[in-house]
Amino acid sequence: MSLYKIISPKDFIQLTKTTSKSRIITVDASWHMPNTNRSGLKEYKEGPRLPNSIFFDIDDVKDDQSSFPHMLPTVSIFNKKLSNLGLLPDDTLIVYDKIGNFASPRAAWTFTTLGHEGSVYLLNNYNDYLKLNKQDSESYPLEHGTIDKITSFAPTNYQVKKDHIKDQVIDIHEVKKLVDSGEIKNYNFFDARSFDRYSGAAPEPRAGLTSGHVPGTYSLPFLSLVNSETKGLLPKEELKEAILKTLNTTGAEFDPKKPTLTMCGTGVTGVIIKTALEESGLVDSSKLYDGSWTEWALTYGNQPVYVAKKE
Repeated sequence: MSLYKIISPKDFIQLTKTTSKSRIITVDASWHMPNTNRSGLKEYKEGPRLPNSIFFDIDDVKDDQSSFPHMLPTVSIFNKKLSNLGLLPDDTLIVYDKIGNFASPRAAWTFTTLGHEGSVYLLNNYNDYLKLNKQDSESYPLEHGTIDKITSFAPTNYQVKKDHIKDQVIDIHEVKKLVDSGEIKNYNFFDARSFDRYSGAAPEPRAGLTSGHVPGTYSLPFLSLVNSETKGLLPKEELKEAILKTLNTTGAEFDPKKPTLTMCGTGVTGVIIKTALEESGLVDSSKLYDGSWTEWALTYGNQPVYVAKKE
């Protein structure tokens, strides 16, 4: 199961009324693809926001030595960034984004993978919260007005005691070894991008990047696992059926006895399907190939592009 928990807007409000052992801090982790002309930071500052929110930027809290976007930060970078945000190790965090569930699973996964000690919840989801706010703004409050800072908390000395990186991440060297040895057949390895990007029929959104997929991986598009309107993760009881139906549609295979890996374009939506697989009960735990297709294609771009076989 995921290191973080899924929470509905109603349960989130209930949590704020019952939890007193730690601070409850909402975390706006909104992030948008470059071609959308939207800025998560700008929208956070302009509002509305969930009360008591800070802004967590996956393009800032990252490995600054990597040439690939928003890669998982080192523990030292994580400590520094969270200290600047004014967080404490035992804070209860409610992570959300204004798309629904897009970058917020990535942010929640970052917190727990790097070893945040307090409870981390993924709000499912902000758009449902907005609907409830329109019905009852007192019970489901929003913070309005423009602000100029990403946190209202004073800096702290945040320190991680134990991370979970080895349990949560697989790197390109390990993936390449699995491919070259043929051992990849012993894994469920799912790609969250659209089937057309996976198959090579559609171009990647990043200029100059070849399309296709890592040999031995299967297609599991993340959009099939979220509500088409709100973009929230489907209810737990619907996830298993949706996953198996989608895998059948894309010609993928799933073996519950095999360990599971996930990936996508740059490690964002790969966490969505990772979360869905674990939440559905189909797998107990899984690992993310953080560099995903962008790293693979740019590293091994001189090799043949592996495309899906046509039936």
